Amino acid sequence: MIDKDNPHAVHQEESSTGKEDHAAAERLIRQAGRYVRLLHITHEGIICIDEECRIVIFNQGAERMFGYEQKEVAGINVQDLLCPDFRSREKHRLSVLRRITRDNPIGFNTDNIICMRKNGERFPAEVSLSQTTLPGQRLCTLVVHNVSERLRTEEQLAHAARHDELTDLPNRTLLNDRLSAGIARAERYQRKLGVVYLDLDDFKPINDHYGHETGDCLLQAVAKRLRDTMRQSDTVSRIGGDEFIVSLEQIKSAEDAIAAANKLNTALRQPFSVLGKQISISASIGIALYPDHGSDPTTLLRHADQAMYTSKSSHQNPQLFG
Repeated sequence: MIDKDNPHAVHQEESSTGKEDHAAAERLIRQAGRYVRLLHITHEGIICIDEECRIVIFNQGAERMFGYEQKEVAGINVQDLLCPDFRSREKHRLSVLRRITRDNPIGFNTDNIICMRKNGERFPAEVSLSQTTLPGQRLCTLVVHNVSERLRTEEQLAHAARHDELTDLPNRTLLNDRLSAGIARAERYQRKLGVVYLDLDDFKPINDHYGHETGDCLLQAVAKRLRDTMRQSDTVSRIGGDEFIVSLEQIKSAEDAIAAANKLNTALRQPFSVLGKQISISASIGIALYPDHGSDPTTLLRHADQAMYTSKSSHQNPQLFG
């Protein structure tokens, strides 16, 4: 409505509204500028993409992580930063992630993403996704975490929990798992499975005479020789001290197990060169068979242990349980 006493009132109101709109736009621009600067300050890899998944912002953390500069990736589809094999294999999953991102304003995390650097190097990543609204545009912000080091640490811890620290052979935990799996295979294919228990003779005097460093090196040499002597299908393990267990798969008879044990015995009787010293050793060896002497790892190990003590006391090597 026009004020007759003030004919310029409408123009003043329109002018005031224009100034307010302009001020609001400037505030949004400043907010966007602060947001972009913040993205560059952080060490995280941050990528902003539009609704077509094209890269709009690629911060310095992302540049370091992927090996690209912002100008090289601006406008390309963010999926081009993924490993091609992964992109092809996980095509459906990526499509689902895109739909969830579009429909979920709260944001979410996803892992097991395989990215690829400019030089072709691949790395596993965990990605946090959330919506971001900038002036006149709705973006999706991806925070990318390179989890290579974390996964490497987890793998090392998992390996350490199932392997002997000194020799890196499977320990008792992993041996029990291997025996259980081997028994299942032996039952399925109507075969036998052998458990060979080896205890080094007079190992303590070697430690006392040469020292524990030499003793540890000798145990490592024994582990390597046992591993080199057996087939890949067999499991050589150390369960503590000077005691080793060999699980024999794909055998048909007690004679096969005895032949393998004799082979181990012959290998161990060859002198070892340890820290410039020639050391000769022997071992007492006991054998138990599945299903003849037990149908579970605990029983087989116990009976192989008993056969080993019979061997040690009778000086007959190797000794079959029973």
